[in-house]
Amino acid sequence: MIQTSTGLRYEDKVVGTGVGATVGKSVAIHYTCWLTGFGKDPVKIGETARSDPFWFTIGDKLVIQGWDEAVRGMKVGGIREVIIPPYLAYGAEGLGKKVPPNSELITEIELIIID
Repeated sequence: MIQTSTGLRYEDKVVGTGVGATVGKSVAIHYTCWLTGFGKDPVKIGETARSDPFWFTIGDKLVIQGWDEAVRGMKVGGIREVIIPPYLAYGAEGLGKKVPPNSELITEIELIIID
């Protein structure tokens, strides 16, 4: 597993093809996201439907910092497992009842489109 200077950890399960995703590019992803720290098994908190990918623009700060960083360099068709520390996710505030404060996230991201 690779660890970046920010503390994000990731492993490419599948390396895609073509050019890598960069700041300013819009990307479409499929994801599944889990919380850790609730016993032995992570708890799933969200995922996209295969027919409805999630779109965002890298660097626009409209998603959590961990996702923004995680997709950089990915290529279309790539699948990356990412461990996002709390300070790159929802931090000390959490996200309502869905994500408790200081939660680490595990996310599997599949990059579908770079636009």
